[in-house]
Amino acid sequence: MASYNSIRKDSAEFAFIRILVDQTDKAIHLLSKNDFIFDAMPVITIELENKPGSLAAVVNKYGEQGININYVYGTVSSPDEKCLFVFCPEDIDRAAKIFS
Repeated sequence: MASYNSIRKDSAEFAFIRILVDQTDKAIHLLSKNDFIFDAMPVITIELENKPGSLAAVVNKYGEQGININYVYGTVSSPDEKCLFVFCPEDIDRAAKIFS
């Protein structure tokens, strides 16, 4: 059986699917029960205005505090709605304090 770290090194044989859940323990139980290989990572979600510069403002705040972002992705439903961005910073505790 492959481990999560081996998947990260050899992604040609595996696909990554990132999911956001509101019941982490239940999700972990179901994934384990069904023999999925997974890793749980804490992330920060932020709703941003759908306008130029919104993402840059958030990223700059991380940079000013010296917090590296491992990955970020976002989505938007329409030009009139806010965007939801998901950040996985190296230091989740320090990053969370920026926006609290």
